[in-house]
Amino acid sequence: MGLLRTSYPVARADLLERIRQYSFLIMLGIAMMAAYFFVPPAEAGYVTLYFEEYRGVYNSAWIGGSVAISTTLFLGLFGFYLVKNSIQRDERSGVGQLIASTSIKKRHYLIGKWMSNFAVLSIIVGVIILVSIIMQVVRGEEMRIELWPLVSPFLILALPTMSVVAALAVLFETRQAWNGGWGNALYFALFIAYVLGSSNMPFGPTIIMSSMVKELASIHPGFTGSSSLGILVLDAPLKLFEWNGVEWTPAILLQQLSLLLVALLLLLAAALLFHGFRNSSGMERQRRQKSAEGLALAEPSIDLDHTSVDLGIDDGPLDSHASVSVSSLTPVTIRHSFLSLVYAEWRLMMKSASLGWYTVAGALFVLCLSFPVSTSQSMIWPLAWIWPLVLWSGMGCRETRYQTQYLVASSPRYATRQLLAVWGSGFVLACLSGGGMALRMIFEGDMAHFMDWSSAVLLIPSLSLASGVLTKSNRTFEVLYMIIWYLGPLN
Repeated sequence: MGLLRTSYPVARADLLERIRQYSFLIMLGIAMMAAYFFVPPAEAGYVTLYFEEYRGVYNSAWIGGSVAISTTLFLGLFGFYLVKNSIQRDERSGVGQLIASTSIKKRHYLIGKWMSNFAVLSIIVGVIILVSIIMQVVRGEEMRIELWPLVSPFLILALPTMSVVAALAVLFETRQAWNGGWGNALYFALFIAYVLGSSNMPFGPTIIMSSMVKELASIHPGFTGSSSLGILVLDAPLKLFEWNGVEWTPAILLQQLSLLLVALLLLLAAALLFHGFRNSSGMERQRRQKSAEGLALAEPSIDLDHTSVDLGIDDGPLDSHASVSVSSLTPVTIRHSFLSLVYAEWRLMMKSASLGWYTVAGALFVLCLSFPVSTSQSMIWPLAWIWPLVLWSGMGCRETRYQTQYLVASSPRYATRQLLAVWGSGFVLACLSGGGMALRMIFEGDMAHFMDWSSAVLLIPSLSLASGVLTKSNRTFEVLYMIIWYLGPLN
């Protein structure tokens, strides 16, 4: 009871903070659109789930099962990035320092954050359930609505998976190395590995799809058991069969409930790794103390009556001041060099790049240049295009992160000059990171791949800048770019 009494207020406050944000409403809208596309009309040229030349009749069982599978995969990826910001938000807003001054325990705080994450994802799942009921009526193949066959796949498949996703979001926020772009890329890699290996796992979509395969094989003995999942374009109309849902045995229920135990183990690991906010609070106090000491030693003042500036930097006693006439100060020089602005943005972008980063980037450049196009495009090119991900993701949102957006926005011709300089720095990085490929293509006279390369170096900074400016977050570009990278260069 003590744990719940302490964790519940944390979860409630965090949940209320989330549902008041526009990003939550946008995600609900996207989820509703996704649920609509998960149940395509019969005459549509695509399908989300089919078995060779068959798909199920749009009854409650099929809509519940197929949409629950798509929702699990959809929210398993995007839901993680939606909820992975609660601890970071507390730290940036100063709430974390207030929490550090209270007696709340780390595990209680993290469980509260997990409860909030899980509640957000559960609300989205609930909205998708309502849209699925509506879609059965809209599609009109089977008008009789059966609630348990429709809702049970969401309760038994989607929600336990969301509990693990919510716990992973908390775990990734407890370590600085996992909290940024590299952590986002790591989760994307784990998610792709889960999707590719889901057919061999007892958890997840396999539970529902194996039941569909079994029932279809009993109806059509010639069925080989192959299936396809995703947004798939059809070459010919599909045949229909009736599927009546999964028989939820106690073994399956216990197996799915064990995912809650996995989530608790992840929270335990997060509690062991989380150092709280005390360190950052102490560093902040030291920084403020040093700033206050510096201001105490030198307090500049302007004497408007005598048009002089009191600098307070005399080598004598602190009460003796040196007055300098304003007219004798060096005039301010305004530079209009665009290249200087691009160079400044380049330095800001590359500030977080370490010597190891440059070493790997140089090695990829040499490998792309050394190997033929036919050899390097399958493995070396994808690595070269993903390596600068974290550096690109700061474009357009760096000023918001460091709270300098109003200062930068006050510069002359901000939209046409400042943003173009940011884009130019990202364009230069794209050209350099993929320069080995371009040189090799030119040497081999491969103009077709060179045109693809040219499109990439224009797309990457444009997508990054637009994502950062519109969403004020680096995660939007990271997620979109990793999806494009997976579907494009990696495949």
